[in-house]
Amino acid sequence: MNTSNLARVRSIAVLVLAAVLLEATTAFQYISTRRAITAQIKEMAQQDLTSANRTFEIKEITEAVIAGALPEVERLATLGQNDSLHKVLQHLIAVTPEIVGIDFAYRVGDDGVRNGYFTFRDEKTNEIKDTVIGFDYTERTWYREGLQGNGFWSEPYMSRYYVALMSTFSRPVRDNHGKTIAVIGADLPMRNLSAMAVQLYNNQQRSLFMVIVLQVLGILVLGFIIYRSIVSVRKLNKVSAEKDLMNRELGIANRIQTAMLPPPMPANDFVDIVGSQVPAKQVGGDFYDYFIRDGKLFFNIGDVCGKGIPAALIMSMTQAVFRTVASKEDNPAQIVHDMNVMASRGNTTGMFATLFVGVLDLATGRLRYSNAGHEKPIIVTGRKMRYLDVVANIPIGVDEDKEFNSQESDIDTDDIILLYTDGLTEAMNAGEELFGLKRVESTVSGEGDGAENRDLPSFDKSQQLLDTMSRAVSGFVNGAEQSDDLTMLVIKFVKKQIN
Repeated sequence: MNTSNLARVRSIAVLVLAAVLLEATTAFQYISTRRAITAQIKEMAQQDLTSANRTFEIKEITEAVIAGALPEVERLATLGQNDSLHKVLQHLIAVTPEIVGIDFAYRVGDDGVRNGYFTFRDEKTNEIKDTVIGFDYTERTWYREGLQGNGFWSEPYMSRYYVALMSTFSRPVRDNHGKTIAVIGADLPMRNLSAMAVQLYNNQQRSLFMVIVLQVLGILVLGFIIYRSIVSVRKLNKVSAEKDLMNRELGIANRIQTAMLPPPMPANDFVDIVGSQVPAKQVGGDFYDYFIRDGKLFFNIGDVCGKGIPAALIMSMTQAVFRTVASKEDNPAQIVHDMNVMASRGNTTGMFATLFVGVLDLATGRLRYSNAGHEKPIIVTGRKMRYLDVVANIPIGVDEDKEFNSQESDIDTDDIILLYTDGLTEAMNAGEELFGLKRVESTVSGEGDGAENRDLPSFDKSQQLLDTMSRAVSGFVNGAEQSDDLTMLVIKFVKKQIN
């Protein structure tokens, strides 16, 4: 057994031992105290009830008060006038200081539903209050015996509402037909307990030594547990604080990264463009950008290898370089070349990025583009689709001296260009099945055979195609954890720009 497992077993053993000792202490103290208290309370309370003249007087007063109020109580209970019934019970306590509480418990039928109320005098405020009987009163002798006869005094018991010994006088409550429908009980405190308290103290002294020994041992073990718990909590709080700080910083990084994406394209008559980026973590390595300069739409999409903060840093640098280079350079191959040089120099991490850069002439529809290891864009022409013919090339950041070629293609009015990262095709469901190119094609076409050049549903707006693809991926993944950043860029060439 290694050290880690041995320490774990020891910790568990200590916890078990502490629990057993504490339970033993509690059980011993409870049993001994209960036995002593129960025996002495019954003995002394019985003497209090049978021998004290004052007790007999109080009993007679209580019996008379209940007997006098019973006809009105029965009438109100039969009529179901609970508010008036409660007022009568409150009045009885108000005019009879010997009675500290009155139980009113309806008879429990076959459905087992209990409905009982307790009206009592609050010791602290001296107010008379009502509360629902929260325990199973059917187990109490005052209820069971109260159903049977015309008056019953219970054995003394400890009250749930007062720190005092009580005895309850109960009588049945009957309806107009003489059927018992409830039990009313008056609670009286037992006052003459001084001798009993002394005897209880003497009895407790005899069992005190063992209780003290067990308690001291239990406290020592408990102290050790508390110490270990404090140490563990401090370590946990430190880790949680560091995690919270990291999450806050990642949240800020996410907002910064989102802000680096291009703003929505202003409404115009020539091009309709939308994009989406869903990182696998709070920050990611996918990116896209677009802007119009000198009658041309400059756009790119890319995917930095990896995820998280390192990929996000490379993504930020790549985006900045694209904006800087493309603001002066029209040749997409040169743009990719310059971005590759910046990504390769001093790259000791081995990280790289796939990239596609396009320049669309809005006056002629001529698309010039250069690819660096990225996915082939899909062109939707009318109701047909095709893949843009691209030379694969290698990603940027691998070879500073790599030369990239520029390609061209004509984009007709109402053509749509769908660009995406491999997070789309490699989206994975819970069964580790990939979304794949076939499902991308089927989603674009509305058919399931995966073939190219099929009839396509009409997409009037770029947003429609983006939403359709997003729903298809979400339905396929069906809540499974995202394995990679997923980015899409959709461009619709609305019409040619007239110079």
